Amino acid sequence: MGKKAKQKAKQAVEAPSEGDLEREAAYYARKVGITRDEALTIIREAHQPKLFIVHKDKA
Repeated sequence: MGKKAKQKAKQAVEAPSEGDLEREAAYYARKVGITRDEALTIIREAHQPKLFIVHKDKA
């Protein structure tokens, strides 16, 4: 993948806006039966980048 393609790929993956997160949290809170703030916290934690540990093969 070239340099410009990588830049476009990074731009395509954007974080959802605050309004979208609040709407999703309100919906999720109604469905599950928790508060909107708790749902918002869960959604924010789910959107955080994950760290991966890569092990070298010992073969």
